[in-house]
Amino acid sequence: MTDPLSTPPEAGAAGPAVKAPVKPENPLANLLLNVLIPVVILTNLNKDTGFPQLGPKGSLVAALLFPIGYQLYDYWVRRKWNLFSLIGFISVLLTGGLGLLTLSAQVFAWKEASVPLVLAALIFFSHRGKKPLVKTLLLNPDMLDMAKIESAIERTGTRAGYEWLLWTSTLLLTATMLLSAVLNYFLAIYFLRDKVPGSAEYTAGIGAQAGWGYLVVGLPTLLMMAYALYRLFKGLKVLTGLETDDLMLPR
Repeated sequence: MTDPLSTPPEAGAAGPAVKAPVKPENPLANLLLNVLIPVVILTNLNKDTGFPQLGPKGSLVAALLFPIGYQLYDYWVRRKWNLFSLIGFISVLLTGGLGLLTLSAQVFAWKEASVPLVLAALIFFSHRGKKPLVKTLLLNPDMLDMAKIESAIERTGTRAGYEWLLWTSTLLLTATMLLSAVLNYFLAIYFLRDKVPGSAEYTAGIGAQAGWGYLVVGLPTLLMMAYALYRLFKGLKVLTGLETDDLMLPR
C-alpha cells in the first residue's frame, strides 16, 4: 500500500472559514453521569425488596435519567450536539427500552453491536460525500485551524497526499468500530446468557456489562482512535510543514 505521506501532490480547493471555539465538554461530568452512577444503580438497586431498592424496572428508569439529563444539559450549555454524546444518548435509550421490554440476551447483544456497526457504515460510506465523518471525528474545526491547514496544503501542493491520509484514516476508524461491535456483542452474551429477562439478575447483568464494557471495549477502541489521531497529526505536519501548535486554533 502506498505510504500516505509520500503520495504525489495535486491541486485542490480552498479551505473552510474558521469557526468560533465551542465550550469544551466536562469529561468528569461525562464519566460520572453517563457511566458510573447508572452502573451503580443497575448493579446495586435492582432488587424488588429492601430500601432503597427500586426493582429491575425502577432501577433501569432511574439509571436512564442521569445520561438523558446530562445530554440535555450539555446541549443547553454548549448549544451543539456532540457526535459521541448523541450516539451514547441513543444507545442508553435503546438499552433502557430493551431492558424494560425484557427481551432476550441475543436481542440485547445485537443492540449493543448495532450502534458501532451503524457508525462503521456511516464512517465508510460518508467518505465520498461532501462531509466525511472522519473530518468530524478527527479534524475537529473547534480545535484545529482548518483554514490554515487547507491553505498550507494548497501552498505545498500536497492535496493528493491529504486525501489519501483521510481515506486511510477512514479505513482505520471503520475497523475500530467493527472491532467495537464484535466485542460488545460477545460481552453482552457473556453477562446475560444465563439470566431471565426482567429479573433482578438480568438488570444487574446489564449494569455489569456496561461497567466492564468501558474496559473490555472502551479501552481498545480509545487506543485505536488515539493512534488514528496521532497518525493523522503526524501526516498533517509532514504534508503542511506546520508544527502541532500551528495546527491548533489560537486560544
